Amino acid sequence: MKKLRRGRYPQVEPGAAALMRRGVAPCPPRATVREALRLVRRRRLRLLTLREGRTSGAIFPADLGRARALGLGTRRAAAAARWEIPVVTLSTPEAVIRRHLLEGAPAVLVRDGRRVVGAVESSVLPAGRPALSLLPRLERQLTRETLGLLRRIGGLGESLGVRTYAVGGFVRDILLGREARELDIVVEGDGLALARRLAEELGSTLTIHATFQTASLESGALRLDVATARRERYRRPGALPQVTPASLGEDLPRRDFSVNAMALVLTPPGFGDLLDPLRGAPDVARRRLSILHPLSFVEDPTRIFRAVRYQTRLGLTPDRGSRRALRLALDRIPYPALSGQRLLAEVELILSEPDPERSLIALGRLGAFRILDPSYTFPPLAARRVADLASLRRFMRECAIPLDPLALTLVALVGHLRPVVAGRCFERLALSGEPLARLTTAVREGPDLAKRLGRARLMPPSARAALLRRQLPETLGAAWLAGTALARRQVEWFVGEGRTVEPLLGGDDLIALGVAAGPDMGALLDRLRDCRLDGLTVTRDEEILLVREWMGGARQKANCG
Repeated sequence: MKKLRRGRYPQVEPGAAALMRRGVAPCPPRATVREALRLVRRRRLRLLTLREGRTSGAIFPADLGRARALGLGTRRAAAAARWEIPVVTLSTPEAVIRRHLLEGAPAVLVRDGRRVVGAVESSVLPAGRPALSLLPRLERQLTRETLGLLRRIGGLGESLGVRTYAVGGFVRDILLGREARELDIVVEGDGLALARRLAEELGSTLTIHATFQTASLESGALRLDVATARRERYRRPGALPQVTPASLGEDLPRRDFSVNAMALVLTPPGFGDLLDPLRGAPDVARRRLSILHPLSFVEDPTRIFRAVRYQTRLGLTPDRGSRRALRLALDRIPYPALSGQRLLAEVELILSEPDPERSLIALGRLGAFRILDPSYTFPPLAARRVADLASLRRFMRECAIPLDPLALTLVALVGHLRPVVAGRCFERLALSGEPLARLTTAVREGPDLAKRLGRARLMPPSARAALLRRQLPETLGAAWLAGTALARRQVEWFVGEGRTVEPLLGGDDLIALGVAAGPDMGALLDRLRDCRLDGLTVTRDEEILLVREWMGGARQKANCG
């Protein structure tokens, strides 16, 4: 038998022409969201295309439907576009197209000449395929206790018949090589049942939020949040979403940014596998912050605050699509359905960051604080006051002044505004009662106090102390922020020195000298304190002599009367 000859056989590699789907059309330049949605439904289109300079974009029907549901039906359809969409030719190899999709592109447009004739969507990639195993990283970066806890959670979920995943910032920080202090667990199934069992085994206090099917507990220095995998629907911009149980594949796309939309498998087997359907890992590698859809900030404007926090703390830079979406959200102000409590919580989260002033200034320059009031402005004066917060906060803390950092921050953010606008900002944050009264007083009286302190060189120390002694800590902070260098020195002198000055003689000493207990004794002690402030007395004997002189003068005056 003749030896079989080895031949060459053609290897067929499907190119863009074989992978693409038709059903694309250019978006009319001035079409509104409502008109574009009618167009895609009438013609059963998969997407609309558009160009801006050399940048290509795509508008998906789901994004148009989301925009209309959020009350944006009369806006230009381009507001719902996703940009920087790769464009290839009919003969482009499959490997190139897959690389674009793996790097995070929601679709790849295919052109024939100058005309776009089809698109390859991300659905051609296997959904939920593990990009890589993070087990070596976990073993290298985590403590034995934390790694053991992850395995324990996975095993517990397996015993309950549910799949468990670590998601969000924990996974992101693992890829960044950072220490993770919070652990978010998502459960495909009954998350609350797993949370209860886990709390029993760990002996932890459990807090359940039944409305959102979430629970919180602590294990050592690590805080755990456990949630049932869910989908969300926003009925109004800024409102809390309606949630229903769902799969992990539906849970990840509801999140804010691609870097927070990754999942780490905890259920054995597969422990440590990374699920990255929205391509967050490439964004982490490029230090890129990408929203998951163009209306993300409109749905939840608090994501604006989180974006700036991530930009400051993690060095993540918003991509072009995120910047466009941010401008749309800021243009959509106000958000009446967004509660003041949620806004206040975001400011508090910023204050827990290593460099809160940098984030606050970035938000101010973006115009994000117009969410508090549409007439809010953030001039250079406001930026300087916010930048000075760190010094003031440190000084007040060193002097043991009981001043809430949040109150001080709010004074810095609104102290330059007209009182009526500042008041509306406080009300927007749902402040009321004594906290509102104290902040209102600080904003109203702080600048005037600063002006008076600016002329303090004409006042004796006792007069300056008397002026400052009756002020609230918030008002002192407001005066320092609004004041000149001289005014600031006077606040610092009083807080660090003047307020602690007391006479060397006490009440018992005055009684021994013949002073009757009562209002006169208090007045004498105040006079002695002022004399010490002004340098008129230094020793105890000098104070005794002064008291006797005052008493003698008082008796002489009484006799003359």
